[in-house]
Amino acid sequence: MKGEKAMKKRLQQLTSLVALSGYEDPVIDYVVKQLKDKVAQLTVDPLGNVIAKVNNTSEPNPYRLIIFAHMDELGLVVRAIDDHGFLRLERVGGIPEKSLAGTRIVIETEECKWEGIIGTKSHHVTPSEEKYKVVPVEDIYADFGFSSKAEVLAAGIEIGSPVGYARQFFSNGDMVFSNALDNRVGCLALLELADRIQSVELNCELYLVFSVQEEFNLRGVLPAIRQIDPHLAITLDITIATDTPDLRGDDMIALGAGPSIGMYSFHGRGTLGGQIPNPKLVQYIKTTAKKANINLQPAVFKGILTDASFSQLENNGFPIIDLGYPARYTHAPIEAINLKDVKQLLQLLTQLCKDAGHHLDFSRGKFGGG
Repeated sequence: MKGEKAMKKRLQQLTSLVALSGYEDPVIDYVVKQLKDKVAQLTVDPLGNVIAKVNNTSEPNPYRLIIFAHMDELGLVVRAIDDHGFLRLERVGGIPEKSLAGTRIVIETEECKWEGIIGTKSHHVTPSEEKYKVVPVEDIYADFGFSSKAEVLAAGIEIGSPVGYARQFFSNGDMVFSNALDNRVGCLALLELADRIQSVELNCELYLVFSVQEEFNLRGVLPAIRQIDPHLAITLDITIATDTPDLRGDDMIALGAGPSIGMYSFHGRGTLGGQIPNPKLVQYIKTTAKKANINLQPAVFKGILTDASFSQLENNGFPIIDLGYPARYTHAPIEAINLKDVKQLLQLLTQLCKDAGHHLDFSRGKFGGG
């Protein structure tokens, strides 16, 4: 029970940090403080990726395993400030406009933390034709209680200031509801894994990477990937839970039913990104999970991407897999997860780290080895 409370507290600390894409410094500092005495080497690259080399090996060409999760969260950015002190906003990442009306938001400056709301037309004067209309982001405005542009600027808010969802965290046993669970739960898993793996002798060189700007363009982690040049990579991120009344179907992915394994992802709206994982790697992960009595939930989704989408194409290409945890209400102001899934994910990751080494063969085709 003590460990569960500590895990939940660490997650609350992580989600309390406002860290939009490009503004990840609060999480960077938190992660560095947590890891500085637990890993063999710790660096922060110029883009902001935190690269933790967990152990040193004596091998001249060690097997390099990288496990990574992104630190950044989606949000908004100040696009304009009008003369009456209202702010116009632009999206940073996949903000769902349907969730914005009346939402509490926050801006942190060097001097102060300001809380406001996304304005919404009063119900009493809303025409019937507008009652079921989603207001597009270019038409929304933020109200922080300022009465003039001069007041806004004096508060340290300017064009380009990042705007996040207000911090909210509550739980019901293992069920946790919070902002920014995507992907602070992944960061939590990496930190918990670092604690578990400290006393384990590994046959690989293990890297834990906390990446930047995933919600912005999915490419912030690429400098770290190029530097490490892994033989194998595992991405930790959310998968869509489909156990709510509006999504429940034949292939249900449920909270509390185990970690997820990404079997297919694709995003056709401009990016043409996605991932179809190495079949041998998929089978290896499934076999490892089965031996540990872990139920893996396979996920196939169109419209969702992770850091894996472009990482797998770096250097000579390498096998990569999406592992994660089901989450409800993704990208909304409050998301939901079950810590049971995270605990089983940690159990699986620990075993995969113990097993990793040059003996693994994920070569493609009959003549792919060598």
